[in-house]
Amino acid sequence: MPANSYPEVQAVLARGWNTWDTRSVLTQVLLPHGLAVSLGLKEYYTGNTLSHVQIGRHGENDERVVLGPHAIDGSYSAVDVTWRGIEFRVQTAHDGEDLVVLVEPVVLQQTPPTVTVSFAFLWNRPGTVAAIDSTLVAVAEGLETTLFATVPGIDDRYLDVDGPVLALRLDDAIGVCTGHPRAIDEIERVIAAAARANDPEPGAVETEHAVIVRDSIAWNTIYEPSGRRVITTVSRLWNVGKRGGYVMFCWDAFLNALLAGVSSRDLAYANAIEMLRELTPDGFVPNVAQGTGRVTLDGSQPPLGSLVCRELYRRFGDAWFLQEVFPALLSWNRWWWRARRSGPLLCLGSTVFVPSVPSPQDIPRIGKHFGATCESGCDDHPVFADIPFDDDTGLLRAWDVGLNSEYVLDCEALADIAGVMGDLAARDELLARATSVSDAIRERLWHDESGIYRNIRTDSREPTESVAPLNLLPMLAGVSGTDQSATMVSRYLRDEEWFGGEWPIPSTPRNDPRTARQSYWSGRAWPPINFLVYLGLRRAGQWEAATWLAAGSDHLVLGEWREHRHVHENYSSVTGEGCDVTNSEPFYSWGALLSLTVLIERGVVDYFAEWPS
Repeated sequence: MPANSYPEVQAVLARGWNTWDTRSVLTQVLLPHGLAVSLGLKEYYTGNTLSHVQIGRHGENDERVVLGPHAIDGSYSAVDVTWRGIEFRVQTAHDGEDLVVLVEPVVLQQTPPTVTVSFAFLWNRPGTVAAIDSTLVAVAEGLETTLFATVPGIDDRYLDVDGPVLALRLDDAIGVCTGHPRAIDEIERVIAAAARANDPEPGAVETEHAVIVRDSIAWNTIYEPSGRRVITTVSRLWNVGKRGGYVMFCWDAFLNALLAGVSSRDLAYANAIEMLRELTPDGFVPNVAQGTGRVTLDGSQPPLGSLVCRELYRRFGDAWFLQEVFPALLSWNRWWWRARRSGPLLCLGSTVFVPSVPSPQDIPRIGKHFGATCESGCDDHPVFADIPFDDDTGLLRAWDVGLNSEYVLDCEALADIAGVMGDLAARDELLARATSVSDAIRERLWHDESGIYRNIRTDSREPTESVAPLNLLPMLAGVSGTDQSATMVSRYLRDEEWFGGEWPIPSTPRNDPRTARQSYWSGRAWPPINFLVYLGLRRAGQWEAATWLAAGSDHLVLGEWREHRHVHENYSSVTGEGCDVTNSEPFYSWGALLSLTVLIERGVVDYFAEWPS
């Protein structure tokens, strides 16, 4: 039965064996008990131990990881690991309520390594584990389970593992399971059946893109114990270290909700609701909330929440979900108008505050130019370089095309939600604000000489120096007229001197010298930008251009996926690579927006079906 409240959603999600622990892709945890089976590896050439396995580390002796298929519910996962001359594969599956694990060596050193298998309760959950007759036995309230191996353990007294552990020589395939003993051939059969069910035979490219969307979400979904919640984060590696265990970025979380909705209604709801539950005392959704306790009370990120929540409601039809999200969405919408308005339009900003959890990450941003640019979601984008920051107002001295377009969209989508809920006063308020901002965008930001909407200085009323793909977003807001849209597409989007070319869309124009750097927001191709511009083209009726951009997004994501099974944070707009730089995370959830673009274009996913095709 479908959940009818948010507590029911989390109760459904936080159950069973899955890769819930963000610290290692080789740890399986049983929720709600918090019982973990953690795999590690000891090699005997240098005596080192590999414990917490992650994708995305770049050190010379760090592990290299290829993340295979991953069912949303954890019923199957596969990981290939290379480390210090050793290669091995780990697959997991469910057999009823039991976990089965298959570890297979691919390349070994002269002395085979030892697989360490520990059994423990995480997050200070109550329970005990003991080693009894070559097994590990876990006991807690409502739980008693035993961990078995298919091979005898070895006696290595110098394992770098605390607590009870099975030490298993990896000279051939070995299996581990809970519940009752299983022979290796039985475990192999269970694994093979789960693999077939979760990684269908290659065929239609739509199937491949659906797998990309599923796996980008499944691998980055974790259990966040301080909030007792299941959430999808941007990258498992980003959660650890300076982030303190987890990190939630505002627009990433809502885009993750949209991605999760392709496979899981409950996970989609969780991602949207948990981000909204980070609402600040001032009434806005912060840019960042993370495990250290840090919350960016200086500013927000692009207001995409109402758009995403409206689409999730249209897809799944749960009225309780709208009731859950509407108050926070309305508060956030009103905050933009109250805190970021300069005259008839909005400016990006950063409001001074004293953090209760001081962080070096906040030093360059609170009440400063960089903090204001972070509110765009595009951090240090060069398009903002020539815009002064006003210390008195905490705003950049320019009306921003991207932010104002996103705000119109937010007002429209939230007005739709208010209408469904019968709050006609809020609906009318939001529609009036959408009309006011739309009119001001047309009157103030269209630059006839340039043939595109421009960021306009609030002091001089002159356009700022640069343009970016964000300048195309009035199409997404329904603001751009037919002739204006056609001009922007032909003169900028499709022109290879600007944003056209084989690997769209560069974040800065190809004729801008900064694009050659291919450094983060200088020239890289970013999945959320491709996605939003694509939706804008559909709404503006620019069908040929939308199909072109969907094809470019398909080309961009499949190259690294087929070669490395990577789905990157950003890509080179010159070569299409993601691995050409070290600061593009190789398994970043929103990389799958490129695939979602293709699935919408080909009619496989019905998001935004109200915009005719």
